[in-house]
Amino acid sequence: MPRKNKAPEYQKTTFYIPCISKKRYKNENEALKTAEIQILQNSGLELSAYKCDNCSFWHLTRSKR
Repeated sequence: MPRKNKAPEYQKTTFYIPCISKKRYKNENEALKTAEIQILQNSGLELSAYKCDNCSFWHLTRSKR
């Protein structure tokens, strides 16, 4: 008898990247340039960049690291 509940799509692959929905930057400079533009467009916004342990790309965050 077939299963009634199918596994989510991310479980069908060999691995799941939790940051899949985040914007990825190839390097820190690219991430920081984007952060600078966003800060200029939205005063009071504080952004920093961090290298992701899951995907090895860079992401932006509002929290300070």
